[in-house]
Amino acid sequence: MRLGLYGMIAIGVAGLYAYIELDKRVNFRPIDARVSSVKEQCYMEKTEGNRSSTSDLLPCELTELLARNHPKWQGYDIKHKIEIRFAYISPADGAAHESNLQLAAYPYDRPLHAGDIFPVQASLKEANRTRANDWLDRRLGRDAPSHGSI
Repeated sequence: MRLGLYGMIAIGVAGLYAYIELDKRVNFRPIDARVSSVKEQCYMEKTEGNRSSTSDLLPCELTELLARNHPKWQGYDIKHKIEIRFAYISPADGAAHESNLQLAAYPYDRPLHAGDIFPVQASLKEANRTRANDWLDRRLGRDAPSHGSI
């Protein structure tokens, strides 16, 4: 009985994953986007058992100093909140659009600055819809645009 339940859950998870990948393949295309601004903030987080506590959003330099030197914040992990605004040419209508993504880490572990170009997935049907590339896109090389974008 238990094995059947675990099998049903595994099939459900696999089906959801397959649907997400199919949606990405059918409805999105990799394009290059040009960064217009990057706003990076950090917060500190500590989990003890079932309880976790976090700080407010602060400049990253300040969180590093507090986590290293202040007795109250020692032992806290530093987490990033990165908001990237970018411009791109939408494959849906061929016009320029702006969008933003919130990330926990920089793509490819390299900081981005205004004017840099980075790959995103743009919707083929909705001009204002974008999504970040995930680990599978990068692993399979699906994050590289096949033809011109910004």
